[in-house]
Amino acid sequence: MEFFGYKIKKINHLFKSRLDRNLEQLDITVAQMQTLIYLFKDNGKKVTQKQLAEYFSVKHSTMSGILKRLQEKELIEICIDEENKKYKNIYTTTKAVELNEKLETYRNETEALLVKGFSEEEIEQLASFLDRLYINLNSELSDKEIKCFNKEMKQ
Repeated sequence: MEFFGYKIKKINHLFKSRLDRNLEQLDITVAQMQTLIYLFKDNGKKVTQKQLAEYFSVKHSTMSGILKRLQEKELIEICIDEENKKYKNIYTTTKAVELNEKLETYRNETEALLVKGFSEEEIEQLASFLDRLYINLNSELSDKEIKCFNKEMKQ
């Protein structure tokens, strides 16, 4: 029997590959999609580059690169915070909002493929099992290891 960790890694790789293939049509990467979805969720609220980097557990420079590419594609605006000049606030553009439905569709289609043939009860059980796996691993790790683990999970 294969190790569970290896199976999970293979599933993650295939999931990301399929989603990347769909997103390629929109000239968006999975990391860019996740960033946009986070911004849509907090639409209208001040979201800083620092908050995004912390949420996705990536380095400031990594988030800066993601945001730069989104800005080049005219999907976000980066504005200096008027109250605190050292912060940059990130806002989605109208062009990004127009993409939101397609992003949701691609993500939902890939999620549906992932659980194809599962009953609702099995899907709920799977979600519960995955949550427990995450909690089990999280409880045995140091704070530094958890940060690294979270970073890998979001990539």
